[in-house]
Amino acid sequence: MNSPIQPPPTAIARPLDLARCASWFVAVLAVSVVAFWPSYISQLTAQSTYTHWHAITATLWLLLLIAQPLAIRTGRRGLHRALGRASLIIAPMVVLTIVLLAHQQMQRFEGERLLIQTYILYLQLSLAAIFALCYAMAIWYRRNRAVHMRFMILTGVTFIDPVVVRLMFQIAPEPAWNYQLFTFALTNTVICLLIWFDRRSPAGRWVFPLMLAVFLTFQIPALLGLTFTPPWQSFAAWFAALGAS
Repeated sequence: MNSPIQPPPTAIARPLDLARCASWFVAVLAVSVVAFWPSYISQLTAQSTYTHWHAITATLWLLLLIAQPLAIRTGRRGLHRALGRASLIIAPMVVLTIVLLAHQQMQRFEGERLLIQTYILYLQLSLAAIFALCYAMAIWYRRNRAVHMRFMILTGVTFIDPVVVRLMFQIAPEPAWNYQLFTFALTNTVICLLIWFDRRSPAGRWVFPLMLAVFLTFQIPALLGLTFTPPWQSFAAWFAALGAS
């Protein structure tokens, strides 16, 4: 008696393996070198101390995002814990250097350039806030590997906007359209892809949708031009005056 014909096995979508994300951040680091070469790396002696500290801490953070997944994959838990302790110093320094650099840049311009800088100030402080939120949540959920890892990855997503926009200005220094539309769309697309590939994961799936909403919320004022309204201009003037004698 012939056995019944068995249907071909169907492919089963596997959960997103976030422990393999190190290569993503290697790519981000490599692209960052290209993006910041003209304005920073090729002119190191002309940069301020705050700029150097921001570059150092941001680079250390990307290296940490590369090293931690590798430590997980190789079973080196001691190294992973050591990197976690190091993050308690590096992450606050990333936020602090963003704020200090933004403050210094606000004091360098006047007139129309200052008006543009107040817009850039919003981008800097909003990304610093999102980074800080993601890291704080990662620490809060440090004993929940699935959630912790997702928030750590999202700290790296905040690098997309400043890196990509500099590449775009290298290609076309005088844009005919708002580059911010593209960098925001790219950031949101990356998070949407993470949501899609994460749909089969057994735990932590709520993190990416939640943070997509947070990113969108912070992007709306920039897209609607709210940074040019009197309330934000007043805040920017107050911020620039901090520490003035």
